[in-house]
Amino acid sequence: MAPVGELRLESSPETIVGGWGFEEDILTALGEADKLIAAEGNQFWFTGFYDQLPGVDVPDPDSLELVRTDDWSLRTEVLYELDPDLFATDPNRFISYYGADEGDISEINDSIGPFFGNASRRKRGDDWPTWPGGESYPYYDIPEFVSRYGALLGKSETAAAINTLYEQALQEMRSRVPPVSDRPTVGLLNAQINPGNEGFFRAYNPRTEIDKAYGKKQYRDLGVVDAFEGEYGGQSGIQVDYEALLDIDPDVLVFHFGINYRDWNGEDALRKTVEGMRDSSLGQELTAVQEDELYVGGSAYQGPIINLFQTEMLGKQLYPDEFGEWPGEITAGELPAIPEGEQLFDRDELADILAESSGGTDSQ
Repeated sequence: MAPVGELRLESSPETIVGGWGFEEDILTALGEADKLIAAEGNQFWFTGFYDQLPGVDVPDPDSLELVRTDDWSLRTEVLYELDPDLFATDPNRFISYYGADEGDISEINDSIGPFFGNASRRKRGDDWPTWPGGESYPYYDIPEFVSRYGALLGKSETAAAINTLYEQALQEMRSRVPPVSDRPTVGLLNAQINPGNEGFFRAYNPRTEIDKAYGKKQYRDLGVVDAFEGEYGGQSGIQVDYEALLDIDPDVLVFHFGINYRDWNGEDALRKTVEGMRDSSLGQELTAVQEDELYVGGSAYQGPIINLFQTEMLGKQLYPDEFGEWPGEITAGELPAIPEGEQLFDRDELADILAESSGGTDSQ
């Protein structure tokens, strides 16, 4: 896997450091989540979807040690104390985000454990570091990640089964998306940022320059009609106030990271954003508010399992005539379970694959 190249382990890792939720979801799919002992961040690993898969258990994200401080510095001493067998993350994130330098990463890689990961959530900036090769490196899509981690961890058969179910389910959903003329316009807003706490909303471009980027994959797969198209000026998002929202007046508002911000530092930040919009005299003029077309959005840190659930969720929110209505109230405490006859992928088949993946390696 770029950027680290080929990695071969003498034995299956017993302890793993994860990332921000994406790598954790892949490890869950491969039956390896119980080996997680630490992570770069735990706020964005949403584990609620696993509750809908019988027999699937994962660590409480809050139980994982953090490898960074609150001010985003690397906790090097903690890494030595943990002594993990594998860092399931892109080493260049440690440089870009946490102030490490290339020498630090080389020492961690040689003295503690190897890295195996690739930052493909969104386009990397021009100043993105390139340890160890010094050259830019490619992006991977979700099935490519699953295959590579599966090969490393001795779970190639499991990876193939996950990828088959995943790609078939998504292809079926994509094939049923209504024609553009029948799709609503969508405004994708940050679930936490609002005029009450920041003085503005933040609207995101649901498309990304990188086709393989996974952060907003469901919006791309389901052909979202972006209400703010042409307004971004080359940026991934823009600040908008109520007047700008009213000028655009999207048919539907989806709150990006909404599932994460339901419980953020002890408060429901999504609820505060939505209720503030409903209480505002300007917010009440928005079509999406009047028609109650306000929806919880997914996490950007989504591997194959989370992405399946979040694509299904978005399909029902935007295209209920085709996929059936999303039954959830945006300010409800729990995400709803979809009735069996209205599900867009087979939970039992997925759960069976995950059950078979738990414990040991594939027989090959």
